[in-house]
Amino acid sequence: MPDDVLGSPDADFDVQLYALSGVVYAERGDKILLLRRQGGALSGQWFLPGGAVERGELPEEGARRELVEETGLDVDGELELIGAYPIWVYGGDCLQLSYRARVADGDVVVSGEHSGARWADPVEMRASMTDEAIDALAAGDERVATLVGRIRTDLDRYLRRIGRA
Repeated sequence: MPDDVLGSPDADFDVQLYALSGVVYAERGDKILLLRRQGGALSGQWFLPGGAVERGELPEEGARRELVEETGLDVDGELELIGAYPIWVYGGDCLQLSYRARVADGDVVVSGEHSGARWADPVEMRASMTDEAIDALAAGDERVATLVGRIRTDLDRYLRRIGRA
């Protein structure tokens, strides 16, 4: 195949490169699953299950794998892409893909990365994500403020998708 089709390097072309991460709005009824982070950045905070997509892995496969690894739960059906947004995580720039999916019945079994799990109403979760709450959580760290702000925007997109905005 000719180099121009494969995209040979061009010194004048500068594109930002991202690692890839996937999270899942894991649904049961009208609730979503949140996991409490243990250790590392934002320890003690509640987030969607998910994590890094491995090299050569399709994003949907990575999101499913992370859900199983972190919760012991499988997706019941298909994943639906909700959003994509750049964040700073894992020590670098990352493109976070968010999906929604119903999860199969069964108990949540949290991984060693988390200290708890809870089913939450996403509308109530969004109501708690005020500018003041984000500023307090960020404690002056602009990267944290941007990260949580983008999570809030993605949650807004999710709520519109499920008709609860």
